[in-house]
Amino acid sequence: MSTQKSIKLSDYVEYPFLIPSIYLDFDIGTDYVVVQSSMIIKQKKKESSKLVLKGNQIKLLSISINGKELKFSEYSISDKSLIINSPPISEFELKIRSQIDPFRNTSLEGLYLSSGMLTTQCEAEGFRRICFHPDRPDVLSRYTVRIEADRTLYPILLSNGNKKYSGNLNSNNLRHEFIWEDPFPKPCYLFALVAGKLNSVSDTYITNTGRLIDIRIYVEKGDEKYTKHAFNSLKKAMKWDEDNYGLEYDLDEYKIVAVRHFNMGAMENKGLNIFNSKLVLADSKTATDNELERIESVIAHEYFHNWTGNRITCRDWFQLSLKEGLTVFRDQSFTSDLHSKGLKRIEDVSFLRNFQFAEDKGPTSHAVKPKEYVAIDNFYTTTIYEKGSELIRMLELLLGKEKFFRGINLYIKTFDGSAATTEDFINSLIKGAYLEEKNCPFDLDKFLNWYYKPGTPKVYINQSWDSKNSILNVSFEQKIDSDKTNENTEMVIPILYSCYSREKGANPIAENNLFVLDKNKKHLKINTLPGEKEAPVLSLFRCFSSPVVWESDLLIDDYLFLFLNDNDYFSRWDSGQYLMREILKTRLCNKNNLSLEYKFINAMKETIKSLEINDPFFLATLITIPGFAELESLFEKVDPIRIYRESIDFQVLIGNEILQELRVIAKNLFGKIDHEWPMGKGERKLLGTIWFYLSLAGDRDVQKNCVESISHSSMTISRAALGALKPLDNTLTEEASNLFYNLWKGNPVVLDSWFAYEASRPHKRGINVIEKLLSHPKFDWKAPNAIRAVLGGFSKNIDLFHSLDGQGYLFMADKLIEVDKINPITASRMVKVFSKWKTYIDKNKEGMYESLLKLNKSNISPNTREVVELILN
Repeated sequence: MSTQKSIKLSDYVEYPFLIPSIYLDFDIGTDYVVVQSSMIIKQKKKESSKLVLKGNQIKLLSISINGKELKFSEYSISDKSLIINSPPISEFELKIRSQIDPFRNTSLEGLYLSSGMLTTQCEAEGFRRICFHPDRPDVLSRYTVRIEADRTLYPILLSNGNKKYSGNLNSNNLRHEFIWEDPFPKPCYLFALVAGKLNSVSDTYITNTGRLIDIRIYVEKGDEKYTKHAFNSLKKAMKWDEDNYGLEYDLDEYKIVAVRHFNMGAMENKGLNIFNSKLVLADSKTATDNELERIESVIAHEYFHNWTGNRITCRDWFQLSLKEGLTVFRDQSFTSDLHSKGLKRIEDVSFLRNFQFAEDKGPTSHAVKPKEYVAIDNFYTTTIYEKGSELIRMLELLLGKEKFFRGINLYIKTFDGSAATTEDFINSLIKGAYLEEKNCPFDLDKFLNWYYKPGTPKVYINQSWDSKNSILNVSFEQKIDSDKTNENTEMVIPILYSCYSREKGANPIAENNLFVLDKNKKHLKINTLPGEKEAPVLSLFRCFSSPVVWESDLLIDDYLFLFLNDNDYFSRWDSGQYLMREILKTRLCNKNNLSLEYKFINAMKETIKSLEINDPFFLATLITIPGFAELESLFEKVDPIRIYRESIDFQVLIGNEILQELRVIAKNLFGKIDHEWPMGKGERKLLGTIWFYLSLAGDRDVQKNCVESISHSSMTISRAALGALKPLDNTLTEEASNLFYNLWKGNPVVLDSWFAYEASRPHKRGINVIEKLLSHPKFDWKAPNAIRAVLGGFSKNIDLFHSLDGQGYLFMADKLIEVDKINPITASRMVKVFSKWKTYIDKNKEGMYESLLKLNKSNISPNTREVVELILN
């Protein structure tokens, strides 16, 4: 852990007070905001405890208990807290009047200014920037909020819950007020306030019980036309949650606000979700198919939090995955049901392998339920979210859907309106499924190791064939792949498997059987068809049944068989990914295996024939090479520039070898790409993939066609054209980029994708291109999306970022120091681009180390310093 003072799970102590209700009054002025809080407080124990309230950058104006002003001797105040030494034992009212300055708050935490609008972000610890409060998730209160402001500057005044009153405050109507009431107890991190010039678009939803819900999306003027997709996504989510979980929305109003300056993707504040504009404002002209699906998923995610996060929250931040992992599982299931389960599974696994597995192997690796942290903002990670979701998925598989849902229902019934722990959830799940924990079919303690232990388990698989008895014997061994532990920890690892007869082709002998690996070593006997002369082909971890890596003794021909015949989307795709990784690994080890390369390309040709018409999206997915992070993970000493160049060369080979097949398909696809999303998304995906291969292979007609397609009415086609030209760095690439910029320079949400494109495409002109982007008149230093677009894009510009002179690394360090002064959360997340420094070849390793030292010697925030120190240690 960091050398800074850390907060430990083992030190958790229940807050000694209850705060059943809070009344907040906001008087918004031109230079500051006066906040008056009135809290009803009860001591939980008979003996008196000090009342400790958190506060950050708050000016205290007055403080009283039961109407009596407190003397200076009765409380103490610092820049981080307000402490009342001897509060009354009996119930009392605490009133605090204070002043805050949101107009100069650049952290995007607490109350801050975004494009002339005041908005909030309180998760995880932003509420302490608004008023003095315990600011911890286990303190739940009912909130009533009054907001007063200038009617001209702030015509819209919003907070959580249902509107109770609105009106003018004086005869000339210069100021007005709104009162909002949230009838359900919530932690303060779910508090929200928005004030500004916004236009609203409204719709309604009727629940299964006939209740009418008023839905409103608030946007800046001119953006109203981009809200239809968000409305449709929300209503689908509300219906899905009622039909699948029996959970109905509980307020009369549901409000969403689109904000340009936002650290998160979105925030699930009770009844008033605040969204990054990119994840609300979209249609097929301004967003790609992937982005539209992502928006649908995130809208659903924040809505699903209403029950898994809001009505039931986490007791402390160590339990963060309790709400996030469960809700990611729910939004992934929602997307699977609406679209394709197989393709969604591949998408989720690809993301997990490229990001979460890399996190598990690096210095910032941590458990799904960590034991300590310095800055909780640093733990909003792929481990908490995506790996946390995988643990829920394993529980559903182990329990079966019916028992799983019984357990979920018991959890919600038991903990509604309270703050729970991971163990509360797991115990409820088991008790609901089996009535008694002792009936659980797997070792619960071993399963909980998934929450407590960092790292990715690795499973080793060996087979032996008993031809006399037609039995396949399979041995499994598990180990934890983590630098942080040498323990021989046993996990519960569910393995879905099937067997295919080599002689009888694609019909499985055994299909989707479940084997549970719950010991370090365990064996499985599979009875196959009598008379089988050859060992069957084993298909393992179907549907990616556990978040592990595995190593088996399957032969190359076995993987080729599965790539051509497996009926599980994930396993078929994974077999192809394995073969491509092997090809690239041998190339990078200077051991080219032309036989394997051409065997795989021939298998690609067969796949194209069988899938071109029936499943274009799956075909595009099958012929796409593994992600860069996956390729890096294959080597102990990583040469990023060489990996990039070899992967490009291999794709050039693919393009040249299946040139004619790809040209024919591309010609046939043109009449099928203009359908409204989600119709036609498979054809658009496949066309973009084909353009990439043909463009790399030097097809000048395709390259010119890509330039012409920049102005296509589908953003998916436009961006696919840009992507196909990106590796070339020629005049056509420049022309396409300029066309795209001129089309979208007035739309900051879309323009972020141009910034990312320019920063990530190969440039002969060097780092000064990135510097020009950062000083571009359309670049907004206060918008995290813009920063991530340029600096995140730059980190993917392999030749430039990883240049052997180390200048790319030093440039990144300098810029992150600048970002940290404005927004520590964005900086601390982006500094993880240096996480793998120890795995690189010496030249890159030295350059990264020098840059990390520069960061560590700088005056940086605790958030960023924690990550830098973890990476350096």
